[in-house]
Amino acid sequence: MSHIVVIDNFDSFVYNLVDAIAATEHRITVVRNTTPVAEVQALQPDLLVLSPGPSYPAEAGTMMQLIAAELGSTPMLGICLGFQALIEHCGGVVAPCGPVHGRMSDMVLSEAGAGSPLFAGLSVDPHPDRSTGAGDHVPVARYHSLGCVDAPERIESLGTCPSDSGDVIMAGIIRDTAGQTDAIGLQFHPESILSPSGPHIIQRAIDILLP
Repeated sequence: MSHIVVIDNFDSFVYNLVDAIAATEHRITVVRNTTPVAEVQALQPDLLVLSPGPSYPAEAGTMMQLIAAELGSTPMLGICLGFQALIEHCGGVVAPCGPVHGRMSDMVLSEAGAGSPLFAGLSVDPHPDRSTGAGDHVPVARYHSLGCVDAPERIESLGTCPSDSGDVIMAGIIRDTAGQTDAIGLQFHPESILSPSGPHIIQRAIDILLP
């Protein structure tokens, strides 16, 4: 049984997320983002989950230092603020994009997203005259006022949603130079009931990160 360590960024969704992860039948430990990096490393996680939370990534305790220390060594799943932290670590810019809270939106899949096992078969917009692919929609729950509209080089965008600042990256993947997946990021909340396929996405993300 793999050990999943959830970094709690002081968000009301954290234990919804923990409950969703628990359905995957892995061992789970939850620690606050104020926990020193060495103490998190001492837990010997097989997977780090970076939770949603308020404000900017740089203000989220030791999370940025943890990413710097462990990305490439320990697989990571970043959700909302956790994804934004991965973006900033990789050189991207997270900025205000207009608040979107408690809304279901259609994430439009990129070519990479359409080909990813993360979203296979989850589109609610199949086209009878062609195979599903880039441009198909996956409904997701949005609770955010910050986002990234331009993926840094290391992050491949899997899908976007519109915002006041342009198309915000809603899902992305980070791979190493050999093509191995180091991290998956989700700007949306898969643990919310407004993400109908959320449980499948969480299970698939963990399966990809813990093969």
